[in-house]
Amino acid sequence: MHRGNVLVRTLKAIIIGSILLSGIEAYASPSIALSPKKVGPGDILLVTVKGASGPVEGTFGGKQLHFVRKQGRARAIVGIDLYLEPGQYPLMVKSGESVINRRVKVSKKAYPLQRLTLPEDKVILSPENEARVEREQKQTAALWPVESIRLWQGRFVDPLPGGELGTKFGVRRIINNIPKSSHSGVDIAADEGDPVRAPNDGVVVLVEEQFFSGNSVFIDHGDGIYTMFFHLSQAKVRPGQAVMKGDVIGLVGATGRASGAHLHWGARIQGARVDPLQLIKLKLD
Repeated sequence: MHRGNVLVRTLKAIIIGSILLSGIEAYASPSIALSPKKVGPGDILLVTVKGASGPVEGTFGGKQLHFVRKQGRARAIVGIDLYLEPGQYPLMVKSGESVINRRVKVSKKAYPLQRLTLPEDKVILSPENEARVEREQKQTAALWPVESIRLWQGRFVDPLPGGELGTKFGVRRIINNIPKSSHSGVDIAADEGDPVRAPNDGVVVLVEEQFFSGNSVFIDHGDGIYTMFFHLSQAKVRPGQAVMKGDVIGLVGATGRASGAHLHWGARIQGARVDPLQLIKLKLD
């Protein structure tokens, strides 16, 4: 009888302990980790949330973050714009009743200077070409505010494997002795006609021949992530077309303001101009 009472008390203790432990876990505050630890203009920041008890949402610098939950954690890809001034910027993450506020330090980042010589009509524009460029810039700028559902899956891949890297992201340029905007993508040297492939699943939102970028393709991957491909000799897709990772979207060329055959590859994350090479280095599996 005594042994029976001991067994009952032991079972009650186990049950009560389990209930208390469950309660502790249910109300445990989530934690966040930032990678890399140091970021500058043009970089990509990965925000990882662990221990979340429900849906995860958040903002960085007032812009909405898009979290993907997998294997007990939630992750968001954050773009640090190439022209963002160094300083402290607010990061907010919310899960259930828990709210975490952080200040993310964006450090100064030095980019190299490049001098180029190009045909004068590609640098000093006629009134007609100036008007055309302004129209094209407004057209592409209208793409970035659109927040579409996530289409990308897993890691982003190189759209031109084996190509030699030419002008890097962020390079400050002086063309024909005239200061111009910084290079907001990467140039990859390749032969005319080499296939360019979609770096991830998405939908083609714009295919157009533009003054500076020549034959261009823009892909919306969802969650505010866009990639773009310039100077193509030919586009192999049309607006509204769904593409899968690895699909051929165009061929390398030298159209627009280009001194030779190459691919200009750019990326935007929630409108921020970022280094696309960092996009394919993210471990998103």
